[in-house]
Amino acid sequence: MTKDTKEQNERAKELEVVEEHNSENHWKWRMSMVKAIAKCIDPELFGLKGLYVFGSTKNAQAGPMSDIDLIAHVEATDDQIEHLKLWIRGWSLCLSEMNFLKTGYRTDGLIDLHIITDEDIKNQTPFATKITAVSDRARKLPIGKEEGQA
Repeated sequence: MTKDTKEQNERAKELEVVEEHNSENHWKWRMSMVKAIAKCIDPELFGLKGLYVFGSTKNAQAGPMSDIDLIAHVEATDDQIEHLKLWIRGWSLCLSEMNFLKTGYRTDGLIDLHIITDEDIKNQTPFATKITAVSDRARKLPIGKEEGQA
């Protein structure tokens, strides 16, 4: 099986999860979409050092009204941060519409984005501690076209 065929098969499986109408697996399609977002993000464009998911999506407990909690670890200019927020907001609104079509629940976006910096990590601010926590640690997502990806 070629690498392209394998990726197409994986993507088809992801879409099957998204297309499950009235599914009780709300966390599965949320996690699938978070992985897709992380994969297509351009870390250099946004000054992104890491992207993490936490909360009910990461813990496989998301319900039909659950948001998707993300932490973006950045070393970025103010403009890069604003562009990142807008980019994520676009995804958030799209996922909100998908959720409405699947569940009938309306939300004003589905992604709750938290921005942290190296300074936040040094000072152990609340969201920064989620990426170094001993228990219920945020899950780091592979971002962009990382080594080994086409």
